[in-house]
Order: sequence, then C-alpha cells, then structure tokens
Amino acid sequence: MPDIARLLPTTRPIEIYRGGETAADGRCVILWMQRAKRAEANIAANLAVALARKLGLPVVAAFCLVPGYPGATLRSHDFMARGLVELPDALRARNIGWALRIGEPGREIPALARDLGAAVVVTDQDTLPLGRTWRSEVARALAVPLVAVDTDTVVPTGFFPTEQHASHTIRPKLWKEIAASDLFRAIPDPAAPNGDLSAHRDGPDPIAALESFEIDRTVPPSPTIPAGREAGLRRLARFVRLGLATYDEDRNRPDIDGSSLMSPYLHFGQLGPVEIARACIAARVGEGGWQGPRELVTFGPAPWTNDPALAVYLDELITQRELAINYALRNPAFDRWEGIPEWGQATLDTHRTDPRPASYSERQLEFGETHDRLWNAAQRQMVHEGFMPNRLRMYWAKQLLLWTERPEDAFAIAVRLNDRYELDGRDPNGYSGIAWSIGGRHDRPFPPKKPVLGIIRPMGLKGMMGKFDVPAYIAHVERMTGGTVPGDPLPGPKTAARQRPLLG
Repeated sequence: MPDIARLLPTTRPIEIYRGGETAADGRCVILWMQRAKRAEANIAANLAVALARKLGLPVVAAFCLVPGYPGATLRSHDFMARGLVELPDALRARNIGWALRIGEPGREIPALARDLGAAVVVTDQDTLPLGRTWRSEVARALAVPLVAVDTDTVVPTGFFPTEQHASHTIRPKLWKEIAASDLFRAIPDPAAPNGDLSAHRDGPDPIAALESFEIDRTVPPSPTIPAGREAGLRRLARFVRLGLATYDEDRNRPDIDGSSLMSPYLHFGQLGPVEIARACIAARVGEGGWQGPRELVTFGPAPWTNDPALAVYLDELITQRELAINYALRNPAFDRWEGIPEWGQATLDTHRTDPRPASYSERQLEFGETHDRLWNAAQRQMVHEGFMPNRLRMYWAKQLLLWTERPEDAFAIAVRLNDRYELDGRDPNGYSGIAWSIGGRHDRPFPPKKPVLGIIRPMGLKGMMGKFDVPAYIAHVERMTGGTVPGDPLPGPKTAARQRPLLG
C-alpha cells in the first residue's frame, strides 16, 4: 500500500502525526472528529473522503466523549452532547458511518481503528495542549497513519510559525493570504464511497451517557442559548438579518445585544469560520466586489464596496480570533500570568503593593456581590446563561486586577470563572482576552501611570456609562435572572440609547 505522504493533497498544510504505509487490508478510513464536530463545511471530513476515494474504502466518523475532562461542567458537556446528537444523520447524508466512544482518546481511538480495520485515521487539528496531547497519544498507539488538518481557521496555523505581536501585525499578512489563496471559497461536502461500513452506527446516546459522568452539575445548561449546528445556523441567519448591518456601531453595545453570539458554536466546532464569513459576505455584498478590513485587500470585481459593518465583523471573526489561536498555539504560558508581555509584568510588579480600591473573595466575585452594579450584572449574566458581551468581558477582567491582592490572582480567577461558566470557555479567545485585559498582551502601554494598573490600559465605569445604556443592560440582566443586581448607585445620567429590541 502507498505511503500516506504520497496520498495527501497539497491544497492545505497537513500534519502527519504518524506516517508510514496505509494498511493493506484496511476496511475503512476513520475520521476522528474531536475538534470540528460538524458534518458540513469540514475540511478534515473532506480529507478523509478524498483519501477514502483513493483507497476505495468507506469512511466512519468517530468521536470520543471523555468523562474526566478537566474542569468539565454539565453546561459545557450538555451543549456539546446536543450537538453530537445531530451528527449521525448529518453524516449519513454524506455516506459516512458513525461511532461514539466513551473514555480516553489514547485508548479508545486506536481500539476502534483495530476493531473496524482502519487503513488510516484523519483528524482535525487542535490549538490547545490537551487536544494536541491526545493526538500524540493516539499516534503512538496506532498501527496505521494519523494525519491532522486545520479546519477551524481560515488561514492554516502553520502560516504563522511564531507568535504574532498584535492585530496590526498579523492583519496584513492574514488578509493578503486569504485573498491570494481564495480561502473564502465554498467548502464542499462530497459523499464518501459506498462500503460495508458506510451505514455503521455504534455507541450510546451522548446526552444519556452524561448521566454517569462525574462532572460539575452545579453549572446547569444555558436556559437561553440552544445547542447544536441547526440552532447555530438559525442564530447566524437571525444575526445576518437583524444585526450585521449595524455591527460596526453596535458590537460594543451590551444594552442592545449587538454581538453575533457565534462564539459557542465556533468553540464546539458546530459551525466553522468560513461558512459564517460567507453568509455575511453574501448578505452584504452578494456577488459584487468588496474591500477587506482596513481596505488592505479586495475581493471580486471592481468597483469594490467599502462596507464598514462587514469589514468590522470579519476583522473580529478572523483577525482577532486567529490572533488568539496563534497566541494559544505559540505561547506555552497562554493561560497564565507568565504569558503576558514583559512590559505588562514589569508595570504590574512595580505597582503590586499599591492600595486596592476594594478587595473581594473569589466567592463574592463568583456570585456578583461587589460594589459595582455593572460588573455584578455582567458576572451574573455569565453565570446564568454562559455568555458575556465582549466589551464587558474586557471591563470585567480589568476590575479583577483592581480588586485582588496580586495580579497573578486576578489572572487565575479570571481564567477559572471564564472556563467554568462561559459556553466558549477553555478557548483561545478567552485566554487571549484575559491576557489583553490584565497584562497588555496584543495591546500597548497606556501612560501616564495609574495606581495598581501602571501603564495597563484602564477601563472604568464612567467610561462604560458613556458607551452604552448601562441601566438598560442591568435591567435586562435582572429580567433574565429574576433577581435584583446589587451594588452602589450608578454615577451620572444614563446615555441615550438608540431604541432597538434585544436579539433573543
């Protein structure tokens, strides 16, 4: 049988975790779907189908549900499991079989490969250390090749082999590569070859399987954000219809919910960035020509439309997200204090003995019991529904720096709360945002020096009051949670918010 390296396409970088010849007596190609949990718009699935066609074999998709996932809550596992329920039927439409396994991937995926007679295993790439460790463990235990491909970035991560400094340094390179390589082209959904295992269906119901898991059940599923690809597509369609046209103005308006709310679906791989981008492009410019963010590149025929709402949204979806992925992949301390830049550590070290304006226990912070009503509302929204608007995430983290004894404590508490409650917790975006807010990662110094913060960019309550209708946002959280948000009276008059219904 041929060596796997000679079978791989050259259209996108592919990492070979285990090389060698494909199994001569192989009965299938296994698609190990661990990161990208969707049947459509999935580059890893397409690679598995392409290899299966060359080998004349069917494809079986597999997922490994890990009972001992670190810090797992019922909220995160339920959201994931409800997306997994949709997969067998969606994969059937592509003539791909399905197997669900419970346990550690390093044991379960090689065992499945032996049981089904895999000729080769294809998987999606992961940014975070645990996922990459799983892939290495599986590779060591397999007797057949294992290859992985990026399917949750627009530009493959290998294009940036070193850590990027900030959005303004990665943006030109990122967007020129997108334009030059036509990376917004549609991702097809080809059917796999027929075979004995094309209709394979194996494994328990993933939601029922959670009942035996020892996970934190004190964090319940989100009552407001439905899980799964179909729910994500409905939310995307709603955002494109009602929110995209004013995204450049409204993205930082928690009082009118100007966000797209795509982050949970991206985090769990239920939607991919290319399909989200294509939906937004189609809605705003159709088949016409348009300019990318900051007018760096153009797409399509002239004349090119400069659409601020589209440009700003794509900059958030792609530039900021892939900068965060680069940070998590290239900085070993991405989720710790040590990962912030030297100038950030130095200025916070200089001010670590400054008197704090307030001090709270981690329990008070977790339950939103500080003097700051806006902060409490943001925390309570996160605890209740698993989401916090982006502008408030920055404000939220920066206040932790002011209210904890050491900056290291602020960073650690931010990570713990974010990963425990956010549906998109344990994600590069969250870690990058915390590092930006607390330590200036991907940011710049903001002199003059201020108490506690030094030259870290400040964000205060009065500044928030000038950006959006803070009382309206707090009232929204109170209606959502059914409780009164505590704290001191708000300063000054509220802003005059443009009337627009909340996107539910």
